[in-house]
Amino acid sequence: MSIIKGRDDQPGGDIQLAMSWSASGEDGAHPAGHAQVGLMPDADLVFALSLTPLSGAGVLATNQILGMTGPALLRVDEVCFPVGAVAHRHTHAGTGFRHLVRGSLRVEAVAHTQTMTAGDSWFEPSDTPVRAVSLQSKGVTSFVRCMVVPPEFEGKSTFSLVNPADGDLPRLQMTHRHIDHAIYLDAG
Repeated sequence: MSIIKGRDDQPGGDIQLAMSWSASGEDGAHPAGHAQVGLMPDADLVFALSLTPLSGAGVLATNQILGMTGPALLRVDEVCFPVGAVAHRHTHAGTGFRHLVRGSLRVEAVAHTQTMTAGDSWFEPSDTPVRAVSLQSKGVTSFVRCMVVPPEFEGKSTFSLVNPADGDLPRLQMTHRHIDHAIYLDAG
């Protein structure tokens, strides 16, 4: 899977499927944009599945999807954090990229902690614990995400708290699911 900035710098290569996302241009709106299957001419981001890693000026990052073959879903959604929001330590049943479109977010993973600002991208493998803390003093922080998820999660959340007691804590962030698109992953 690769994440590509904009439509103008599209890399050559063997893109098998693309999901495009474009910002709405409305400050503070949730969702911050819209998504569709395929390459949109006005796309701000493209999430691409390919047989070989993509490269080129527009490629922000690329990562191999491991351990999944057969039926799956390619999901594009957005998560919006108001001031003070915390996504307590959790996992997702899907693997994929996140791209921060506004605000700032501290991402605490098992092996590292990193502060993300608008324009930063990162990859999260499935079932890997992570905690996210919004750092902005006003407005919202939000990221767009594209994950490969098992088909049984169609229309359902992949979010699972590591410590069930955290379920009693406030959950201020909001998720907007744009697309669950059925795909088939081939091991070859």
